[in-house]
This record gives sequence, C-alpha cells and structure tokens, in this order.
Amino acid sequence: KATYDSQLSGPTNRRTCTEGTRVKVLDELKAWVIEEAGKSVYWMSGMAGTGKTTIACTFAKWLEAEKLLAASFFCTRTSADCQDVTRIIPTVAYQLAQYSISFRSALCNILGNNSDIGSKDIAAQFEKLILEPLNRMKDDIPDGMVVVIDALDECKDQGGVGKLLDMLFKHAAQLPVRFFVTSRPESGIYATMAAHAASHEAIHLHKIEESLVSADIRLYLEEVLAPISPQVSDIEELVRRSGVLFIYAATLFRYILPTGRKANSQKRLRDIMAMAPEAVMGHAQIDLLYMVVLKSALEDEETNEEEKNDVRAVLNTVLLAQEPIGIQTIATLGGVGDTSRVEYALRSLSSVLYESGTGLVSTLHASFPDFIFDEKRSGTYFCDTSKHSLPVARRCFEVMKKQLRMNICNLPSSFVRDKDVKNLNELIESNISPLLAYVCRYWASHLRPVLEVDQMEAALDEFLLTRLLFWMEVLSVRGDLSTGAGTMQLFNAKQWLMSFGTQGSRSTLAVITEDAINFVAGHITSSASKSTPHIYISSLAFCARSSYIYKHYWPRMQGLVELKGSLMDRRETAALATWNIRSTVLSVAYSGDGSRVAVGCKDGTVSIRNAYDGTLLVGPWNAHTDWVCSVVFSPDGRLVASGSYDGTIGVWDVRTGTPVAGPFRGHTDWVYSVSFSPNSRRIVSGSKDNTVCIWDTVDGTLLVGPLHGHTGSVLSVAYSPDGTLIASASIDKTIRLWRSDDGTPAGSPLQGHTYSVNSVAFTPDGTRLVSGSFDKTVRVWRVSDGLAVDTPFQGHSGPVNSVAVSADGMLVASGSDDRTVRVWRMSDGSLAAGAFVGHNRVVYSVGYSPDGTRVISGSYDGTVRVWNVREGMMFPASSEVGLSDITSLSFSPDGAHVLTVSREGERRMWDVSSGISQPASPDTQVPHPPSHAAPPDRSYTAETDTDGKLVQVVRTDDKSVAAGPFDGTPRVWQLSHDSTCVIVGFWDGKIEGICLQTGHTVFHLRSVDDDWVDLIAECPDGSLLASFGSHPLKSFPALRIWSMAGPTLCFQSSDHSPLDPGPGQTLSGLQAQCHINQDGWMVNSSNHLLLWLPSEIARAGLSPFVSVIVTTSGTLQVPKQMLLVGPEWDKCYIRG
Repeated sequence: KATYDSQLSGPTNRRTCTEGTRVKVLDELKAWVIEEAGKSVYWMSGMAGTGKTTIACTFAKWLEAEKLLAASFFCTRTSADCQDVTRIIPTVAYQLAQYSISFRSALCNILGNNSDIGSKDIAAQFEKLILEPLNRMKDDIPDGMVVVIDALDECKDQGGVGKLLDMLFKHAAQLPVRFFVTSRPESGIYATMAAHAASHEAIHLHKIEESLVSADIRLYLEEVLAPISPQVSDIEELVRRSGVLFIYAATLFRYILPTGRKANSQKRLRDIMAMAPEAVMGHAQIDLLYMVVLKSALEDEETNEEEKNDVRAVLNTVLLAQEPIGIQTIATLGGVGDTSRVEYALRSLSSVLYESGTGLVSTLHASFPDFIFDEKRSGTYFCDTSKHSLPVARRCFEVMKKQLRMNICNLPSSFVRDKDVKNLNELIESNISPLLAYVCRYWASHLRPVLEVDQMEAALDEFLLTRLLFWMEVLSVRGDLSTGAGTMQLFNAKQWLMSFGTQGSRSTLAVITEDAINFVAGHITSSASKSTPHIYISSLAFCARSSYIYKHYWPRMQGLVELKGSLMDRRETAALATWNIRSTVLSVAYSGDGSRVAVGCKDGTVSIRNAYDGTLLVGPWNAHTDWVCSVVFSPDGRLVASGSYDGTIGVWDVRTGTPVAGPFRGHTDWVYSVSFSPNSRRIVSGSKDNTVCIWDTVDGTLLVGPLHGHTGSVLSVAYSPDGTLIASASIDKTIRLWRSDDGTPAGSPLQGHTYSVNSVAFTPDGTRLVSGSFDKTVRVWRVSDGLAVDTPFQGHSGPVNSVAVSADGMLVASGSDDRTVRVWRMSDGSLAAGAFVGHNRVVYSVGYSPDGTRVISGSYDGTVRVWNVREGMMFPASSEVGLSDITSLSFSPDGAHVLTVSREGERRMWDVSSGISQPASPDTQVPHPPSHAAPPDRSYTAETDTDGKLVQVVRTDDKSVAAGPFDGTPRVWQLSHDSTCVIVGFWDGKIEGICLQTGHTVFHLRSVDDDWVDLIAECPDGSLLASFGSHPLKSFPALRIWSMAGPTLCFQSSDHSPLDPGPGQTLSGLQAQCHINQDGWMVNSSNHLLLWLPSEIARAGLSPFVSVIVTTSGTLQVPKQMLLVGPEWDKCYIRG
C-alpha cells in the first residue's frame, strides 16, 4: 500500500500533475537522473500544501515508464503502516527483489541467516536488506535507477527518520541506485540535510518564483473545474488566492465538486468568490477557505441541530485522535452512537477529512490541524483540546471497563512465548476490537490535556487498581507493550496528575501511578514480557510486596509461586528494571524532563532511551571511535554532548542522533567528562591532558582555555546552576573552581580526599559541591570558602566513581566499584536508601531523575539499572556468614539441621526449614558422611579413577555395570542411606540418583547451569538431600536443601493432573530435569516456560524440588505449593 500507485493513492486523492504544470521542477529531476555525475540523494522540501506529493507521484510514474523506478514508498498519516519509518527499508527491499532476480537471490541468502531482520533497528535493516545485497550484485543494476521516498515528515518516529537519512548519506554514494526524498523542512530533517549539504541536491518548492507556481495552479483549476465552466475572472481570482499553495487549489476543488455527495457547485463557487478578497499573506487564504468549508458543514440551513452536533463530534474526535481511527471508534469516543450518523457526518467533511479504503479516518492535509488548533486563525471553529478531550478520555475508561477481561485472547497455555502461540493474530482479531486496541494505546494521551481533575481522578484510580493487568495483556499480545506504549501512557497519566499537585487522596494516587509505571517497566525489561500469561505468573509473583500493585492484585490470585526469606525481602530494593545494553556502560544521564536517558558505551556508541522502560528511542549511533566516557543532555533538552577516549567532543540532536556540531578537537588526550552551561550555549570538558576547556556549542570554537592547574587527569567537570563557575575534579586529589567567563581560578583548590576525585556535582542552589573519590568516600563542600561540610560519607567498600544530586538538593546518589548504588542524606551523610545490589561488575555512572523518585546506574556488566529511591528503602548489602569455603556437609541425626565445616574449621548448624544458621557448639559431633565403600552385603563395588572420581558401580559377583559409566565426570558421589542407589553430583550442576538394581535414573535434579556440585549429603530417612555448589566465575556459593519426597513446586500437567509422585514413583513429569536458562526462565526438558525469575532469585538456583536455598545474598524458603500454570494458568485469577 506504500507504492506511489497503490490502492491508497485513490482515496488519498494522490494524483499526478496536471499536464503542463510543474514542468521546470520535473525537468530538473529528470536531468538529475540522466546526469552520470549527479549526487546520490535529491531532497525536495516544501511547506505544507506546496505540492510535494503530487510532484513525487508524477516523477515516480515517469521513472516507471522509463524502467528506472527501483522502488517507491509514500508516507502518509492516513495509514498506520505508511507512517511507520521501520517499514520503509523492508518495503524497498521487497520491491527491489521484485525488480531484480539477482537482488532477490542475494537477499534470500542474507535472510536465511537473518530471518528476524525486519524487527531490527533501521541501521541493521539498511545494512542487511539494502547495502549487502546491492553490493553483491551492483553490476546487474542499470544506471539511473531511483528509489522514491515521499513525505518523510509524516512518519511518527522522527528519530528513525534521522537514522534513515544518516544511512543514506553514509552509503548512497557507493550504491548503484539513487534516492529521491521529499518532506516538509521540519527542524530535525532540515538539520540533517544541512549537515550533509555537500552530499545531496535540493529544491525548496516554497521558494520557487510565485509566477511559475501560479501558472501551474491556473492549469490545474481550469482542468478540475471545467465541469461547471467558471469565468476566466473567477479562475484568476482563485489563482491569486492560492499563492504558492497547491493545497488551497485542491481543497477548493474538493469543496466545490465533492465526491459521494450532492452539492450546488455553482453556489459553492459563488460563496468562495464572496469571501473578502484579502491580500495573499501567510495563512490568510487557506484559512478563509477552511472557514467556508466548515461553515457549510456546521451551519447549513438544511441540516438539523442533531446532525450539526454529529458533525462537530466527529470532527473533534478525528482531530484529537492519535492515529487514523475507524467509524466505530469515532462513534464511541465521539458519543455519536450510530455508525450511520458518523458516515453521514463525514460526507459533510470530505473536503478536510479522509476515509481510507480500510475505513480509517484522518485529516486530509496537515494544514487543516494547523488551522483549527490555532484559535486566532480558526475563530469560532477552534478545537479546544482541553475541553473536547474530557468526554473522549471519559469514554476511553468506559470502554476499558466494559471490554477488558482476564485472558482476553484465550491464550491456551503459559508454557509458550507469544510468538509461538498458534493463530495468535486470529485470537487477537476476534477478541480485541479496533476500538479497544486504540483506547488501550492512547487513553492517557486524551487524559493529559484535561483540566477537570476532579472528574477523572476516580476513573484513573479504579483503572489502576482493577484493570491494569488486563490492559497490559492487550498491549502485550499486540506487541505494543514492548514499544513503550504502556509506560508512555502511564507517564502521561502521572504528568497529568502532578500538574494539579498531590494533596490529600491525590498523593496516594500519585504513588499508585508511580508503582504502576515501575511494575510495567520491570515487566517490559524482563524476559517475562515474551509470554503474556507471565504478567501474572512471574512479574506479579516477584513484585515488591510494598507496591500498591502487589497489595491490590495479589489477594485476587491463587496458585502463584509464593517464596519467603531474605532474598524475597530484598526485592524491595531490587532494580525496578534492567536494560541490557550489550556493551560496557560508562555514562548515563537523565534529560531535564525525566522522559529520556542518554547512554554512553565502551564500544563508542551513544543511545537515547525511554527513561521508564528502556525502549530504544534513538540510536545507538557510532558517536566516537573509542570509549564514550561522558554523556549529558543540554538544559533546553535539544542536544546531547559526549566525550570520548578518542580525544573529541560530539554534540548531537536528541531526536535523531545526527551531529549538530563537532567533533570538537583541542585536547591532546582522552576526554573524561563534559557538561553544558545552564543556557546550553557552552560546553566544558575535562581531559587526561590535565586541562579544562570551554567550547561554543554551535561551532566548537574554543572560547576559554585550555585551563592549567591540575597536576593530573581531570576526571569530572560541572557547571554551577547560575553558569558563573566551573568545578573540576582530578586524579591529583583536588577539586578546583574556575570563573566560567575568563577561566581564572575562583579560590584555592579544595583538598581533603586522600586519593583521586572521580566525580563532582553542584547542588541545585549552587552553594555546595558533592564529590566522590577513589578513597571510597563521598564529601560535601561549601562553594563560598571551599571547606568540607562535616565528615565524609562512608559505607562503600570500593572507590566511588560517580555522584549525582537530587533536584531538591536533599539527597546524593553514588555508584562504586563495590557494585552497589547508595543514596545519602545531604544534611548528615546518613544512608537514606540502599545499598542497592544487582550489578555484578563495577558501577561507573549514576544519574538522578528530576522528580527524585529514581536513580539510574550504568555498569561494566553491560546493563543500565533503574532503582526506586524513595526515602527509607534500605537493606544491608552484607553477605550470609559461614557459607564460603565449606569443605564438609552432613545432616544431624534427626534431620532437622545440616552441619557444615569450613576450610578454617568453623562449624555451623543450618535449619533445614528456614536456612538460618548459627555457630555449632564446640562439642557438637559432626557425623561422617556415608562411606564410599561397597554396601554391607558386598553386592556392589564402586570403581574410581586415580583421583578418586567415580567411574561406574559394578555388581560384585559378575562385574556387570549397575550404574555408569558416566558421560560427564562426577564431581562428588555417595551411596544412598539404604544403599539402593548411588547419588552423583556433576560439574554442570546436575545431581542424579541411579538405582543400582535397574540402572535407571530415579531422580534428576538441576538448578543453575554450570553451578558445580561440590558436596552432597542425604538425611537419615532419605526425605531430604543437601548440596553445596559454586562456580568460581559463573555463580555464587549456595547451600540447597532438596525435597526427595516430592516437588515443592507442583506444576499442572497438560492432562490437568498434578505431578506429585507417590511412594515408589520416580520424580518425573514437568518438574523433571528443570533448570534455569540464561534468560532467567525455569524450563524443563520440553523447554516449557515454567517461571521467569529475577536475576537474584535465578542466581540462587530455584528448582521445583528445592525447599531451602542459602546464598551469600540471603535465604530463600520454598513452601510446598500447587502452581496453576500451563493450560491452567488463567485459573490463577479469582473471578467475581
């Protein structure tokens, strides 16, 4: 539907130029095609209504006639697919494959190894779908082939448009095809084009001599108005009023001679001519024309009042819609009711609204919303967004209340990912109406402009506490949740609520909204998001117990996993979300409005992400050729600056990732830190060359510096809030203050840290400085005299790499080599929140959200984590004592305790029901583990290798093998308490029990992949098994108590019978051979998705047969439970 001549071209009134019009422009385009030395990209820009699409359509038709059209993609807001920038490259590749057999062959080979390339970002799409196949067969492509891409400004994701243009300019010159693109001169596109001015041809339609355009418009009007034989003088007057706007002439035609509706065309022409003949200036003429169109639709004497109200409701609903919507959606949200009334109203508005062949309605041209949303221009026809959004928002909540329900798509099982559900699209289509789909995506976008908070507060509260999870289901199955639609709507709701203050009950609702954002963001960034049922089964089950979402939804659930112990308690301070960046994260920064996060990485890339769910908004783009050590947003929110080990500074457009200025060159070594001035006009940088420099943001001119004074690398720089001072922190253990206007020192160096100062930040009032140091401390300094305030903040066990100050100046966040994030009270250095544990490598960077609710951290482990830093959210970061270096493991005679002995001789007793330990008294007798010798009746003999490792167990009488030989070398083994089987622990983390009589495996236990089994012990009655395991690189030491009488986590089987083996039965079924994969899923041998586990629970090695786990991070108790999963999953919600 995106090609120039698709079915969509008719309903959108896309047409070619009238014969004899736009001749000069078309001749220039044809000359560009023919010229062998012509540039590879041609950009045609023009203001709204100047005829860009008509010219592009005519050009494409000519190219096709000359057999030079490689592909075409015409963007339009009237189609969701055709305004999606990620569809452009795959569509162009498809058309190229239709054109060229050799391209098709090359593309198929590439797709064979990259079947999911359509879901990748635009850069990856371009490289795999365009660049590689074209380069493989460039000699087979005729000269002069052109790809036409029209109306890029109508794409929703302008960041994606910027990335597409970047790829064109980067590679087009080497490709055997050329690219013709059109757009309005929007600021983002214009900036990209300006940055590559030497690489493309350009024509600006709104700058063409008016006499040439007028001649073309005259020809057009003479043709289309011929059926009513207008006077020559009428044509001349209409041409004069059109100016350079073809849209004026086109709208005239649609109004005077409407399709699908009877009209007195001569009267309509007279009405137009009767308009005040004002001089053509600005929007005057198109505004007058729109006034006539709306007067005809809304004030027609032959139309009754109900019909006029319908027209107003339909018009306002379409104008407020966030995307093209169907007739039923208009009827419901507009309060019209009957779809036939909507269709009748649309006929009156056919000059300004467009109905596609699929029944979706939108504004016909961008100039109409520009007019009607401007009260000065539209007068009595002005669409008051705030006023008209109230009924639409109310109806959104009513629709969700009526249509949302548990398991709305009747998903058959929780064991599979959504993408593997058979007939998922049919299930979605039959259960989720287009109306509900639209409402779920955009309810808060309609709520945001509403000013009557009292009328909508209760509706929001009820939605969040009764239908939030059902709403997530709809977005999840449709794929909208992963694109950030969920968190964006909740963020809009939060912003709406906060704009009215948070007094009284509104304060509670604000916290509920915040908890909802946290829950959705946590789900999206986890692998649980791959399977919609796991909104309940996994994400809700592991939600922080203090969250309003957990408190209100958990009582309505049954059959979900419910764990206890300090590891679950620690979930309160666990990261709200973890974003896997796939490269070491060296720097993170919040935007001024808190909606975006910039990320700088070791691989030289910078990216912009949604601050709530980590959705990639822009990039990653290759900003530098070496590590990106620092990223920062400009205070005006338009730019992001980056500093790198390559010695340069870059300045980028946050919407597109395109360079705005730079690279700035002047430092002679690595650039460690950059910071914007409060007015965004200057950038300060600190470098390994021991200097500080101040640059002009626009052109990179070095304004002040290099400033000398430090005797070591400058690791961090910061502007004061009023822009008068600059602080710099250095490896020389000092902080210096400089006057920003001339670079002179402002006082003596601040001294007190005993090692390098890694980070420095001003408080919002500019009176204090906060610093973090390699000496493991955080310090606060008075700016006025350079003296330290009180004593250092102590608590980190490693160097402090980064500090950030809250917007109210009351709190300080710090990130450290000790892998933790902490939040301190500025007043006295006491711990306000944390320590936050989750990163498994060094924390390089932290950032405070503007609203003070979150801290982000970037780490060497390749992740960005988001932390809830509400006051008082604390948990000690201490390890479980007595767990490391255990060399002996055995049960007490009564089986109630496990006794361990460490390498240093420490003895401890562990309660098998709670995992809590205490020192064993010196006189406690530690039973010896069962002997590895043959059983008493001498029926079997164990054969070991020279290292004492078990090879196999043979029958003594005939030397036949009873158990083994083993594929993987056992790490530890022993005979069972009754000598009927041998229990073996392996290097890969599995434990097996093998019956000596039959040789069959009696049980197979497994938790974490590659978690070595170092020790095992069986309790006297055989009901429990203890194991101690670790891996020096991949896991933490863990003591586990296994239930041998039956699983603690009993899953339902596909035949609906519980798999809880009785006496004499083997441990089999769904629980058998369960383990936790790298994505955190507990899966069985059939690869069923049983549970998704947060990282700290996954590392502990939860298993269906484990009753207690003790790790260095805490304990986990697993009560015996029957879990409703698989085909039983939707029974977990208690209806009614």
